[in-house]
Amino acid sequence: MTAAVQSLLKPLQRWWNYRDLVRNLVAKEIKIRYQGTALGFAWSLMNPLMITLMYLVVFTYVFRSNLPGYPLFMVVGIIHWNLFSLLVMQSSELLVGNGDLLKKIYFPRLLVPLSNLLVNATLWLMALGILLVLYVPLGGTWHLGLLLYPFYLLLFLGFTFGIMLTLSVLYVDFRDLKHLVEVFIQLLFWATPIVYPLSRIHHPLIVSLMKLSPFAEFSLIFQSLFWADTLPSWKLTLGFALWTALSLVVGLTLFYRRGARLIERL
Repeated sequence: MTAAVQSLLKPLQRWWNYRDLVRNLVAKEIKIRYQGTALGFAWSLMNPLMITLMYLVVFTYVFRSNLPGYPLFMVVGIIHWNLFSLLVMQSSELLVGNGDLLKKIYFPRLLVPLSNLLVNATLWLMALGILLVLYVPLGGTWHLGLLLYPFYLLLFLGFTFGIMLTLSVLYVDFRDLKHLVEVFIQLLFWATPIVYPLSRIHHPLIVSLMKLSPFAEFSLIFQSLFWADTLPSWKLTLGFALWTALSLVVGLTLFYRRGARLIERL
């Protein structure tokens, strides 16, 4: 085994040694979040369901769309956007909120944002399950291309995780960041083709800029798989893979470079 491979596997082995801690952090967070509630985990479905129903009513009966299979088009976009926005908005306070734990116990700091990602992804799977149940009634068609969905979902989670790492570190020194993110997420939602297709935009420059956006790319990828019943183009796949790699490189680099001096500032 070469030295390069060993250097790559060493941090992975180190993280693997803390797998029990990650499992306990995830289980604890899920239990605390819904402890004492009558509906329990079902509350994790209420927010995405209510938001989805609201947009369905508004854009189906008020601002009608003649786009074929529009309910499925919108539901696919909103379900994935909800996971992205939830992870990003929670990421700012991850390190600060777990400051006491980080000061008392030594473990890889990366496990804090990783645990948050796993918690929300686990709860989000319930919303994804509802999409799969309603997939055919909403007009979807099962096809072999859907087998690639886990690959694209991992790219999506990797891209989001890189952003989470960046925001969690920057928030330690810049506390206004949380409020900026909350505002930016709202603007970004409407700048992403979720409730409207790119074909409805008639300005070529705006369309070109949106196609370069990673947020538009992941939306187009999931719409291709679930709504258009086609595989995303290789250009779209390659573009989003590059965005994911860039997000992870920036996030991990910033996290480890600033992480050494992080605890004293929490």
